[in-house]
Amino acid sequence: MGMISLFADFEIPLQITIESLMQYSHPLMNLKRSKRAHFITFSGLLILVMIGCDGTQQTTKQSAIETLEKSIDPAANATISTSTDVDRNVGVLAWDKFTLPVFSANGLHVAVQLGPIPSINTLAGNNNRPVESTTIELHFLDPLLGKQISRLVTNQSGLLLSRCANDQFVFVESPRGDKGRWIGEVKWSTGIVEWIVRDGAINAFPTTNTRGDLAWSTRSQDENRFRLSIRSQDTQRIIDDQESDWVFPRFVGNDRLRVFRIHSGRLSLVELDLTANDPTNTAVSVSLIEAEATRVTAWQIATTNLSAHWHSSQSFYHPRYKRMAIWEPDDQQELRYLAPQSVAAAPVGDGSWIVATNKRVLRQFVGQKDGIRLRNQLAIPVATTSKQWPHLLLEPKGNRLHVHAVNLDD
Repeated sequence: MGMISLFADFEIPLQITIESLMQYSHPLMNLKRSKRAHFITFSGLLILVMIGCDGTQQTTKQSAIETLEKSIDPAANATISTSTDVDRNVGVLAWDKFTLPVFSANGLHVAVQLGPIPSINTLAGNNNRPVESTTIELHFLDPLLGKQISRLVTNQSGLLLSRCANDQFVFVESPRGDKGRWIGEVKWSTGIVEWIVRDGAINAFPTTNTRGDLAWSTRSQDENRFRLSIRSQDTQRIIDDQESDWVFPRFVGNDRLRVFRIHSGRLSLVELDLTANDPTNTAVSVSLIEAEATRVTAWQIATTNLSAHWHSSQSFYHPRYKRMAIWEPDDQQELRYLAPQSVAAAPVGDGSWIVATNKRVLRQFVGQKDGIRLRNQLAIPVATTSKQWPHLLLEPKGNRLHVHAVNLDD
């Protein structure tokens, strides 16, 4: 099935309001109708923590953050006694109505990208023209008291917010024309960018694991095919089959990598065993699109759901079935599907999923036709590693995202 037929129902103008968006089943669309794809997606929503430049003020706030992080350490025996303990307002984030925010694993930090939206070809790594209009902000969230500590703006503008973060930093990218595309880390505590990949190549889509290894897609300026680069503490290597375009990797644990592969117009999701001498020989894959797939197609599927990188099951929007799909290669079934017209999903510890459609949020076990309704409106679920507040819900209201901390275990 060609890409035109897959996405024909999802042509949405860039200027669309969030209220209008709720009328559609998903923000994917026909990408071949114009030279510039005008569509909206949740993938770039970012929240930034801003701290003043005064050294004393920054030190005081950093100390406050460290104290709060200790006090909100996952509590296994947390007691839930009121409705406000089950669902608590945490804060409100500025939103460009396009870019989803990126959260730390523990849910305490969030980054947002603001300003004019870069072109989709830039986001997908097709061109490398510098971006001068964006600002990345960082925020610290306190679910215990329902407060936001004042925001911190990164010390550089013109950055792209990547889709991966841990509890210490969030990744950013910087297209620099003929100087390459750099990858940086922005520490939550300072907002300062540290460049970790800064050669003349096009480097994009970084991801990391709990061991601190780094994986990303890389290509030279004069070629149009991404390879995978893996850097550990002691080694760096390239993974490539000399044929495919490898984009949007993410670690599963420390020794496996999931990545989207484009080959002859076909798009598949692949898992590789990084302990093998040639990980491409260990590839386990599931086909997503059979013809006319591009990096922009992969970008939409890979970035429209806020993934829990520590969870072995991966959920993503399937353009053919127009709902969220779950893939876990060890499962005998290749794919499992969630509610019709679902647009986002986050895993729950008991095996269920918090699932968002354009009109409601529900808790659903795989295999069920429906689930327990949690909300009668759109909200994007985010999984965290916190035992006290395992999930966040993002409710879009105009150019703001309202953040709620949620505990479904009690």
